[in-house]
Amino acid sequence: MKVRWFVLGVVAAVACALPATVQAQFFFDNFDSYAAGSGIMGQGGWETWDNNPAANTTVSNAQSYSSPNSLLVAGPADIVHQFAGVTSGMWYAKAMTYVPSSQAGDMYFIVLNTYVPSGTNNWSIQVRFSASEGVVQNLGGTDNPRDVTLPIVTNQWVEVRAEIDLSGNQAVIYYGPNILDTQTYNVSGVNAVGAFDLFSDGSSESYMDNVWLDTSIPVELQTFDIE
Repeated sequence: MKVRWFVLGVVAAVACALPATVQAQFFFDNFDSYAAGSGIMGQGGWETWDNNPAANTTVSNAQSYSSPNSLLVAGPADIVHQFAGVTSGMWYAKAMTYVPSSQAGDMYFIVLNTYVPSGTNNWSIQVRFSASEGVVQNLGGTDNPRDVTLPIVTNQWVEVRAEIDLSGNQAVIYYGPNILDTQTYNVSGVNAVGAFDLFSDGSSESYMDNVWLDTSIPVELQTFDIE
């Protein structure tokens, strides 16, 4: 028999005794502090691609990984969060994703090493979620195209995570517990995490929640199996 142990409760109890500086994350957003139905642009450091208001989307309470809200990534949504100073060491970029089986179009979780609004950009990781094709696919980055897929899991929350070794210029991408791809992180840009891009390529309905960038993995997501 396989038993899966979740360490959230134990770690949460320990964390209460730790100083705030130990518990701090570089970046985390679960969208729960925003009003449901409000536009995300201008909240929490989120902006739209090239500052185009037409690419905005809304905070939603229709689905959530952490109650009550998540981000609707549908229609023309193209939502960016920029970062500074992420240029060396190991970093974990992740989001919880929810794709209904009825989804049309695609949703993307994208990591750019360089983002300049209306300027020169360089992509490192582009993970595509397509219910109609039944796949999650890593498309790679600028001058580093990839075509690696896993079957998509619909109608439930699934983590996408990139473990990015900026010093070694490598990235390992996970979908749920499975490795989706291992790739060179940067070919023609810089070794940095410059921005996240939560992008809808005409997706009819998709959601992301608990978006994270830090030098550690969120403890509530760490699990292990005992045979």
